[in-house]
Amino acid sequence: MIVGEQDTVTRTDTGLTAYNRALEPKQLARIPGGHFAPYTTEFAPASAAATAFFRDI
Repeated sequence: MIVGEQDTVTRTDTGLTAYNRALEPKQLARIPGGHFAPYTTEFAPASAAATAFFRDI
């Protein structure tokens, strides 16, 4: 799961609660920015985290 530290659309604490309740396999990536940062300013680290997760499972 990729969680934006300043997400106000899906609040950060809600995302972290969902992650904690999820079953394995799981991996958490916390990135700076808001809800859309994984697609804009933080695309490189977000896509790297997603790629690493799918390579590892």
